[in-house]
Amino acid sequence: MKIKAALILIPMALLLSGCWDKLELEEQAYVVVLGLDTAKDNNVNVTFQIANPQVGSTDKGNAPNEPPSDTITFSASDILAAKELANSVVTRKLSFAHLRTLVISEEMAKSNLLANVLGSSMRDPELRREINIVVSPEKSSQFIHKNKPKLETRPHKYYAFMQQRWRDTAHVPYATLNRYMQRVHGELFLAIYGTTERLAAQPSKDEDSYKAGEIPQKAGDPVQIMGSAVLRNGLMIGTLTGEETRHALLLRKKALAHNFVSSFPDPQNRNYRITLRLIKEKNSKIKINVKKDPPEVDVEIPITLQILSIPSLINYVSDLNNQKLLKQAVKEELENTSKRIVAKCQKNYQGEPFIWYLEARKQFRTMDEFEQYDWEKKFTEASVNIKYDLKIESFGKQMAPQRIEQED
Repeated sequence: MKIKAALILIPMALLLSGCWDKLELEEQAYVVVLGLDTAKDNNVNVTFQIANPQVGSTDKGNAPNEPPSDTITFSASDILAAKELANSVVTRKLSFAHLRTLVISEEMAKSNLLANVLGSSMRDPELRREINIVVSPEKSSQFIHKNKPKLETRPHKYYAFMQQRWRDTAHVPYATLNRYMQRVHGELFLAIYGTTERLAAQPSKDEDSYKAGEIPQKAGDPVQIMGSAVLRNGLMIGTLTGEETRHALLLRKKALAHNFVSSFPDPQNRNYRITLRLIKEKNSKIKINVKKDPPEVDVEIPITLQILSIPSLINYVSDLNNQKLLKQAVKEELENTSKRIVAKCQKNYQGEPFIWYLEARKQFRTMDEFEQYDWEKKFTEASVNIKYDLKIESFGKQMAPQRIEQED
């Protein structure tokens, strides 16, 4: 019996060893950015930006003149077919293990092909759902080729650092492949909006009222990323500015960007603006009454304010009346801006990117009842009340404004 058991267990141990499909690191080519553009005959042009692991590493001495990455484009029926074509050209086997950024052209984002291409490619286990989605007005291949940041040698580092900056500023949404697939039916999905093209735009006093391409920038990196692309049923239908994107995120119950800096008009001297840090430490309170027709939505957003800069030098620190004026002015500015964005979504986009549908769904016993209610249509007629609950926390290190003597 022992001999028979050994004869059975030894072959099993060989099969379970797991070394038969091993692949050395130097035999793989890691795709760090993927681009999608439309092509003829329902095909798609897939652009692969492949990182050179030797550039920017301790092994750079062995490749002093090599570029940090190689970018190639193939036309195929989908992403996986293009990957197979690339494997016939690239010397190393392509891997999506380090892929974190997907760039989609506006033309592709407005095509019915987009949802099919992304949905079918999800079968590949290497294509992670945490991939960030960027929509650009130009072709994605152009966006990838032109993006040559000055401070980052390796392309994957640029996108990794920028993703953290996006969360710090809240000028763009947290847009992943997983969230796109969750909201491909009915709900609005906000994708990151970026471009390498410069548009003629006048500088604005409101520093977050721009979209990508409109920021008055001189020199520096060619790519601007600000605002969001609005997608409905998997198709792009419009855009939001950086300010509108910020408010769309604030109106959600949970905020991924918990604090950011913004400026507001000085209530006592409109020639100046006051710079504040807005901190959202608690969830928004959202109440939806679906029994009324049209439904009523009440949103209360708790915000803590930190005063960072007062260029007018008006005393808002020790003068309580001035504090009250400032608090009321900021409250009205926030509420009016949020109401404009809600009205824009109701009228122009026929849907809501605030994820209020999760709260509305709780009012129904079954999913069938909720689907029959047709929340997206009801939202366009809903009465929305927005209230900001503000609390001033600090005024910085200097208690009194600096006195500047005027010379005669």
